[in-house]
Amino acid sequence: MPFFKYVARDKSGKLVEEVIEAVNQEDLISGLQARGLLVISVGLPPEIKVKKRADRKYHRGVRAGDLILFSRELATLLGAGVTLISSLDILCKQIESQTLLMAVEQIKKDVEGGYTFQNALKKHDKIFSPFWINLVQTGEASGHLPSSLDQVAGYLEESYELKRKIVSALVYPIILVCVAVTAIAIFLLKIVPIFSEIFKGFGVELPILTQVIISISNVLRRYFLIALGIVVAMVFLVRKYISTEAGSWKFDDLKLKLPIVGPLMREIATERFASGLGTLIKSGVPMLHALEISEKTAGNKIIEKALRDVRLAVKDGKPIAQVMQDTGLFSPLVVQMINVGEEIGELGKMLDRVAAFYKERVNTFVTRLTTMFEPIILVFMGIVVGILVVAMFMPIFSISSAIKSSG
Repeated sequence: MPFFKYVARDKSGKLVEEVIEAVNQEDLISGLQARGLLVISVGLPPEIKVKKRADRKYHRGVRAGDLILFSRELATLLGAGVTLISSLDILCKQIESQTLLMAVEQIKKDVEGGYTFQNALKKHDKIFSPFWINLVQTGEASGHLPSSLDQVAGYLEESYELKRKIVSALVYPIILVCVAVTAIAIFLLKIVPIFSEIFKGFGVELPILTQVIISISNVLRRYFLIALGIVVAMVFLVRKYISTEAGSWKFDDLKLKLPIVGPLMREIATERFASGLGTLIKSGVPMLHALEISEKTAGNKIIEKALRDVRLAVKDGKPIAQVMQDTGLFSPLVVQMINVGEEIGELGKMLDRVAAFYKERVNTFVTRLTTMFEPIILVFMGIVVGILVVAMFMPIFSISSAIKSSG
């Protein structure tokens, strides 16, 4: 049973403070009143008490960290025997996301009004995903809501960690590309015109390479703003098209067909699918319902359709491994491990192993890609800058020779 710290006064008015074990707060208060104590306050012991932040700085959006912290702390409070309404009230005092705070306050009111926790969450489906809501539903039905919330937090933490590692690994190469493009642009737009004017004063015939570089510089200077506008317009139109149903399908299909990005996207989708489905199955969510929820975690329309086909085939009685093999999108290793999991009745655990395996593969793949990409960008930048420098200095040798000849 959980422990609570209470403050009360006895019949003589003496203050009594004690940490005591009880089923829940209500049971503790009833027991203290039966002893003739006047209860002043009941709360959690210091080691699990959530402190109120007087200097909170709010932000508008709901970040992954906000949801992870909310689910972890809610699981801790419920596991300590605090009622759901009291737990939500405590968390409202420390949530830093304005959007999440308003949602939790409304959820608290709905629960007080008779809603179940999962039905209260459904009213905020833009914040709480079907994955979250179904695990809460399973936890409420089984009486293990704290455990379900811990599973939600674990899944969110793993997904966030994988995304963070991928983004962190790509930051340095992106910075290198930006620096390279900026350096080349400055050279063409600012430095080359200066040399061009110098060369005109000497009236010597310029080498072909120098003429090409000067022509490129002139075109960029003359049409730079137009070209920039065209690029911005193209980016806007492409993003607009991708936001449509047809555009998102074609874009997701293209991503899977690209030489390096394609395999990476498949492995990320496999990790998400296996992690989500494994968590749902272990929580007691029915297979078909778990597959339906897992479709939406793939992050790719093509893979999402393949998983939908898997669900429909499983509904007709076919083994999940066989149908996944027929889609052609999943590796033989995944199919084989899921097949073994089905045969031995440990599909949830086997999916966890698949998720762990592919998470490690994605991390390794991204690390290697970054390691290879950095020297390629540096070499490319060195070659381009070298060509520009040589193109600008070649006429200087011609001018020097002409001056010597005339002298």
